[in-house]
Amino acid sequence: MLRNALIAALLLVPAVGLAAEVDCGTSANQMDANICTGQELDRVDAELDRRYATLRSKLDENGRRNLVAAERAWIAFRDLECNLRTGFDTLAPGDNGSIAPMLLGQCKIALTRQRIQDLAAQIRCPGGDLSCSP
Repeated sequence: MLRNALIAALLLVPAVGLAAEVDCGTSANQMDANICTGQELDRVDAELDRRYATLRSKLDENGRRNLVAAERAWIAFRDLECNLRTGFDTLAPGDNGSIAPMLLGQCKIALTRQRIQDLAAQIRCPGGDLSCSP
């Protein structure tokens, strides 16, 4: 078991090093474009996590429970919506071609940016405050 974990870790090292060397301003091939899209998705996901944490800290227990359920549903929606928009099947990734990770990633980035705005509005105007305008 430890041997398998060590082999898996060693296989990841070249990929991590490769990702760090990609110049996303001039990505010359599809693999680089996929890596850059993945890096941007990581950045917007980190921003989403920050907004989520900020909103969560402002909510009571019931609000937090609703937020957790809403966020889980939203993530499932985002992923399925991007499958629909791109026509790709994430359950059979080998059938999608090399451009699939980039197009799926771009879709997820766009929807995640919108979700960040939605959470920001909730932070400014928490649920139940009808006097507040987002």
